[in-house]
Amino acid sequence: MAAPFITALEIGTTTIKVLMAEVREDGGLMVAGLGECESRGVRKGEIVDFELALDAVRRAMEAAEAVAHKSIGESVYLVASGGRVESLLHIGGIPVLNEYDEPGGEITRDDIDQALEVARKIPLPDERIRLHTLQQNFEVDGRGGVVNPERMLAEELRVGMLLIHGQRSVVENLKKLTENVPVVCADAAFGGFCSALSVLTPEQKRAGVVVIDLGGGTTDFIVYNAGLVKLAGSIAVGGDHITSDICSGLNLNRRQAEALKKESGSALINRLQNDQQISIPAEGGFSGRMVRAATLHTIINARMEEIFKLIAEKIEDDGLSGQLSAGVILTGGGSAMEGITDLAQQIFNAPCQVGRIHDCVGLSTKQEGARFAAAIGCVRYAASQMKPELPIRAAWRTWLSKLWGGASHE
Repeated sequence: MAAPFITALEIGTTTIKVLMAEVREDGGLMVAGLGECESRGVRKGEIVDFELALDAVRRAMEAAEAVAHKSIGESVYLVASGGRVESLLHIGGIPVLNEYDEPGGEITRDDIDQALEVARKIPLPDERIRLHTLQQNFEVDGRGGVVNPERMLAEELRVGMLLIHGQRSVVENLKKLTENVPVVCADAAFGGFCSALSVLTPEQKRAGVVVIDLGGGTTDFIVYNAGLVKLAGSIAVGGDHITSDICSGLNLNRRQAEALKKESGSALINRLQNDQQISIPAEGGFSGRMVRAATLHTIINARMEEIFKLIAEKIEDDGLSGQLSAGVILTGGGSAMEGITDLAQQIFNAPCQVGRIHDCVGLSTKQEGARFAAAIGCVRYAASQMKPELPIRAAWRTWLSKLWGGASHE
């Protein structure tokens, strides 16, 4: 029986990525095709020119198909990055009654299902769209941290649901773009969530960890603790803003600034390099010249500090800053920048590393894996959502159970 074949599409501000992969019998992924092209018509993760963006998506899909030597098929799964994603914790509960309909009784499976149903009914404004509803632990008579309350005695059963939601117009325009390729958008998954699925271990999720996906127009983040997602969101600042800062600070065009950032950029200011000079070649009517490395690194450092501090503040506001024993994991194109892990370690006061993709073959280097973390995680998410009749074997289901750490998800 053929393995499930899944395509993930990530429409970013700087690049469009298409990843075609198969689910192996042991639960791992085999990348069959990768397509990537320069993004057009997208800013801060949102479509600003539909036709330009559509052309870029089609070119990325054609590139992936050429590598895989097969067609993408009728549907893709969309990585939803940006879109002003936020998370909201909602707690719902029910009274537990005994056989005489009096307060206090044994919690049954029906009680659990009813409490879950109440907790899932989270009201959202019309302009927001639900991306994921993630179950938290139960509370039994106010005592939290209960994993399975069945057969316990109680008067009240409560359970939390963490809702990850985005701007409806942003997500629906991304879906519409996909459908005009034309392929069906089977589902959309938050980019930060996808990145976590590709790089985190169950142990890291239990210990407490934040995954930060450094994109071009936006930066996604997601926090786990005790095996559960506790906070998620996106900020509309990314690597593209660093390029703009370099343009304005050094009077360069975008090609010069982007090349300078990639070839000589550093998130840390190295005092030993104060006098080092970097040669910039002439390009596009802009003259070539020399700039000090310290000047370039100061520009980059200021913007990267802003990004990390914005996320650190959100984590602190949620009371999670002291619960990151597994530290900070960086993914996305920005994770390749020199000094980025050291800067993150300073800001978050926690260990930091670039994420490593688990159980996946077909990527050429570790760094390429970090760039494609969201797309790979989107394939994992898609596999977890497949209906029972699709050929997902027992090994895959076991692997997913370990990956999710027992948490339910949508």
